[in-house]
Amino acid sequence: MSGAIKYLLLIPFFLNISAFCQEINTDTSSKIVLFPKEHGEKKWKVLLGLDARRSFFAGVPVKLNGLKIGAEYKGVHRFGFGFYWLKKNLVFTEITVEEPNASMEPEVHFDLGYSSLFYERIFLKTRWWEVAFPVHLGGGRIRATYKDTLGAFNLLFEKPFSTLAISTQLKFYPLEWIAFRTSLGYRITFNTDKQVKQAFNRPFFGFGLSINILGCYQAIFKKPPTEKKNKEDNYEDAR
Repeated sequence: MSGAIKYLLLIPFFLNISAFCQEINTDTSSKIVLFPKEHGEKKWKVLLGLDARRSFFAGVPVKLNGLKIGAEYKGVHRFGFGFYWLKKNLVFTEITVEEPNASMEPEVHFDLGYSSLFYERIFLKTRWWEVAFPVHLGGGRIRATYKDTLGAFNLLFEKPFSTLAISTQLKFYPLEWIAFRTSLGYRITFNTDKQVKQAFNRPFFGFGLSINILGCYQAIFKKPPTEKKNKEDNYEDAR
């Protein structure tokens, strides 16, 4: 939990920076602005992308698949809904199941899913780089089943939980229509029992590729754009 507290303590620091952010002159023709007020000419646009994450559950590395749906305002504010679920159930064979019909060779399967509201603030935006701070707040359920003496799986428990995830995201644009993405953060669970908190309060990380579909099409077919497009009109394929 100490890692989560550190993240929470950093939030006021970042907000204070945004209140009096300074411009750093890199040369006479360009500037780097921390917490820019806007970027690009388009005021609103739709966001739709995959958001896979690597994490840990009870000390075991897992992969969470995700989908983000929302909007972007002035190129620096992103918000909407996120939906996340395990790519495949987690299987544990060293867990004691205190059920009368439990198999002598224990096998417990875990599954979970949750949805969240997210807000993402751009901290730094240049031709090549982007740094952002996403925050997710939501809730879901975790479900466990155990193997019985007949080989069938019965419900062991199903519990709700709430979650807060804070992270930092970095993107690099080798071309204007493609970006490599990586993120690192910490997830906190609450409104649930102690066992779920101990298993789910973990750091997470992710990486993937963002592609501007329109920019890619124009580059391949060499059609000049009729208007300037924001680089974030993308499809995120997280690996």
